[in-house]
Amino acid sequence: MKASIIEAKFRRNKLELKHTQLWKTLDIFKQNIVLENINLSTDESPLIISFINNIEWWLITDKTIYNFNSSLSIILLSDISKIEISKDIKILNENYLNIYYDKKILPLKLEQKSWIIIIEILKHLTHLNISVNSNSN
Repeated sequence: MKASIIEAKFRRNKLELKHTQLWKTLDIFKQNIVLENINLSTDESPLIISFINNIEWWLITDKTIYNFNSSLSIILLSDISKIEISKDIKILNENYLNIYYDKKILPLKLEQKSWIIIIEILKHLTHLNISVNSNSN
């Protein structure tokens, strides 16, 4: 899926989010903080970012999820075997997607209400169905 289509989907949702936004709209100072910690390949396009602060952020590109929470986790979209949400995601104040890859689980922290569009984007990027976990996180 083209980056422009994903960006259009994100803009159309018109969610009032504080930390989650299109990479293109992120302040250049914050972009530089992220770029100092990762090595984007030349054919990789940054799409969506959740930037809470210098030591807590994640970035979804068209190929990878970079999750920085004091240390960096790098997950290739092609390595993701399953994505799971809590059945209570609509009512929880702190939301997570559990991303399963290489026999590991990354709890990707989501800003409240952003899960709606993040799930849709990840479905398109990974071609996986999102399963619902009956246990709350």
